[in-house]
Amino acid sequence: MEEPVILVTGATGTTGGELVRLLAEAGAPARALVRSPDKAASIQRLGLETAVGDFEHPDTLDAAMAGCDHLFLLSPPSPHQPEQERTAIDAAKRVGVGHVVALSVLGSSPDASVAFGRWHGEIDRYLAESGLPHTLLLPSGFMQNFLASAQYVADQGILYGMTGETRVSYIDTRDVAAVAAQVLTSPGHQGKAYALTGPEALSGDEVAERLSAATGHPVGSVDVPADTFGQALAGAGLPGWLVERLVELNIMMADGHVAGVTDEVARLTGRQPRTFAQFAAEHRAIFGGQQ
Repeated sequence: MEEPVILVTGATGTTGGELVRLLAEAGAPARALVRSPDKAASIQRLGLETAVGDFEHPDTLDAAMAGCDHLFLLSPPSPHQPEQERTAIDAAKRVGVGHVVALSVLGSSPDASVAFGRWHGEIDRYLAESGLPHTLLLPSGFMQNFLASAQYVADQGILYGMTGETRVSYIDTRDVAAVAAQVLTSPGHQGKAYALTGPEALSGDEVAERLSAATGHPVGSVDVPADTFGQALAGAGLPGWLVERLVELNIMMADGHVAGVTDEVARLTGRQPRTFAQFAAEHRAIFGGQQ
């Protein structure tokens, strides 16, 4: 009997890229969706199959999903994300995918106060209404988001933020990918929603302390108004719509909505999630640490 084939969307991104690596390492039959053939080489080197497809062209999704039993659903954040993922869900239903694992966010709801939460809430509801067996992964704030501020930390020794003393249970995207790999390759997860967090909830000052320890130079945490924080993100090269959404997200996090810590990563993968200290140490060079 052939093993179930997994289609991974978002396969060239931070979380999806780690997921395809883990699936290849485990020898799981997987296919990665890429938007163009030039994106396929690094995935093919892992020994995985690739399929060219685009959320904007439903017929390409049908072809990419043909013969797949599982779908990992992830698309880049954008105002078009709900429409794109609804298109993918429709394609999965047409071709008979048996299980969809969707990357959502903690606090997702069609009535959420922030756009990311609303977008994912709309997708989650559409997936439930589709009748497809599915699992939701609901991560908190990503540690990797701090890489957008790395230049300021390296050049000025300052971590700009908006969360003040509020703690956030940041998670490494690699741990999200590890959970996804487990859910996609083992039974018993259909109908479940897993809230995924790191092992501790940290304030801005505590994040700065860990960056100081990792880099070997003092890093201070400075809470700034929304417009100043937005200017810093824009200065890092982020597009305007994303700057607005991240400012909105930080306002929400400052209310303490993502301060809780769960044990789901350890329970599902059999190992503890990475700490922020580990993340900072691994990325010490980009934050200005000496090699």
